Amino acid sequence: MKNLLSILLLPLFAVGCSKSVDERADEYVEASFTLCGAKVQSYSLGDDGKIRIVCENDSYFLVKDQGTLAYMQELNGAYCQGKGFNAFHERKSYYTFICSGDKSFNVPK
Repeated sequence: MKNLLSILLLPLFAVGCSKSVDERADEYVEASFTLCGAKVQSYSLGDDGKIRIVCENDSYFLVKDQGTLAYMQELNGAYCQGKGFNAFHERKSYYTFICSGDKSFNVPK
């Protein structure tokens, strides 16, 4: 009886968890759309916890977490005049990115 009950409750638990994952994914995709200025072609959250985003205009991002996405928006305004990025990578000690105008930067964390 316990096995049957757990089998019946498992899908409900999975649906509840997936909803919060979907909501978080929507936030990331929305932020990435603002940063790349094009539609998001693919979005994935890897086993390592990093977010990988490829935009329709072939720009791509490798992002550690949502806090980094928020900082990317600041960098976009300060360095790229709000035009977005062609590429963005978060390294151990700095951020490396290329603005849509082909200017590249290494900014310390």
